[in-house]
Amino acid sequence: MKNPTEFWPPAPDLQHRTIGFAFREHHFEGYLVAPSAALGPRPLVLVIHNYQGLKQFDRDVAEYLARLGYVGLAIDMYGDRVPSDEREFPTDPRRIEAFQTKCFEAMVWLDHDPELFRALLEAWINAGKAETSVSDAVSPAAIGYCFGGMAVLEGVRGGLDLSAVVSFHGLLQTGEDPSPARFGAVRPPLKPIPNDHNTKTIVLIENGAEDHLVLQAHKDRFFAEMDEAGVDWSFVDHAKTPHGFALPSRIGPPGHLHEQADRRSTQNMLSLLKEVFPDVEQASVDFNAAGTMIP
Repeated sequence: MKNPTEFWPPAPDLQHRTIGFAFREHHFEGYLVAPSAALGPRPLVLVIHNYQGLKQFDRDVAEYLARLGYVGLAIDMYGDRVPSDEREFPTDPRRIEAFQTKCFEAMVWLDHDPELFRALLEAWINAGKAETSVSDAVSPAAIGYCFGGMAVLEGVRGGLDLSAVVSFHGLLQTGEDPSPARFGAVRPPLKPIPNDHNTKTIVLIENGAEDHLVLQAHKDRFFAEMDEAGVDWSFVDHAKTPHGFALPSRIGPPGHLHEQADRRSTQNMLSLLKEVFPDVEQASVDFNAAGTMIP
């Protein structure tokens, strides 16, 4: 599987910056990529990682967004609970079990506690909006993969300032999993809080029809919830497509790239970004961060 340096031409005008802050006794560090400063402030799109945490693929997605004409910010939802140099899937089989347990424990630290989850997401939104490369004329968008897909929906439920969100093979309910005990870690009881759905956010779900983590009962409950709240949503099921279809194999076993589904879901995302950010002339980028060709 190719790396972006093999299919993207040089882009020396892109601005790269690390963003860090402290939040509730933990340190978090994300990665921002913006178009040339000469173009002025641009809309912000947050990128939220899968259960492994922020890694190179997520930084690549932020760069893909910057090449399109937006400010991409790959955010870190784990902080120092998972060291930044321990988020790539291990090549040594002996390390896999400990790696998965550590990442899953960091994930459930958030997803059983919606108040904490939403507060950290809001801190990241505010950190991104404070950047001089980010336009203050429009609300940010957010995209997420797996855990990150669940996270963007939590942002909508929390009423956070988001113009649009895209979930790529994400769970539809926070703190709910068909397998409550994973990788030796047990999910704590959910700490429910009231929802305050942002009905100005457009929601796009890109789902694999054969995703074993998204059951029909979850879909039905999600549809009913969004309709009752008055949220504008779209749900796309990609036929014969599993969980992880938008992730390349270079990230490890969680990557089950299906190019057709990845291509179509990327195109759907691009269409939504054009809709919510009409003042940005979206550039043509031949390949997305997974290496899938985008017409």
